[in-house]
Amino acid sequence: MCSIITHPVVPVSIAAMFPNASITRPILCAGAICSVIPDLDVIGFSFGIQYADMLGHRGLTHSIFFAVLLGALVTYILTNHVGGASLVTFTFLFLSTLSHGILDALTNGGLGVAFFSPFQNERYFFPWRPIVVSPIGVASFFSETGLRVIWSELRWVWVPFGIVYAISRVLR
Repeated sequence: MCSIITHPVVPVSIAAMFPNASITRPILCAGAICSVIPDLDVIGFSFGIQYADMLGHRGLTHSIFFAVLLGALVTYILTNHVGGASLVTFTFLFLSTLSHGILDALTNGGLGVAFFSPFQNERYFFPWRPIVVSPIGVASFFSETGLRVIWSELRWVWVPFGIVYAISRVLR
C-alpha cells in the first residue's frame, strides 16, 4: 500500500481538473478521506480475518464496487449537510476512493488488489509496479524502509500528480 499521507495527493490533484467551484472545501476534504478509507480493512487482522479473504487487506474495500458505494454514500451525506452534491461530486468521490486501489496495484508488495470484489476475489497488480510498498504500522515507517517508501512515493505519486495539478490550474 501507499502511505496514509500519499493517498490524499490524488484527490487534491484531480480536484483541479473539475469545473471551477464544483469541488468545494468540504467535498475536497471528503475526497481526501475517501482516498484513505479503504485501508480501514487492516482492522480485520485483529479479528482473525486473513489477508487473502474478501474482507482482508486489499479486498472488498479496495474494489470498484466499494468505490461506487462509498462515493454514493458520501455524496448523499454531503447533499443533506452541505448541499450542492451532484454527478460531479459523485464522480470526484468515486475517483478519490478508486485511486486507493489503483495506487496499491502499482506497489511492489502484498497479494494484489481485488478490484472486482465481491463478485470475484482474484487479486491484481499492474504489470509495472514502481512504488515501494509501505509497511503496515507506524513504527516500521520510521526506518530505512520508511525512507525508501517516502522517496518512491515522492517520485511516482507526488511529482506526477503535482504536475497534473499545475497543468489543470494553468488550463483553468
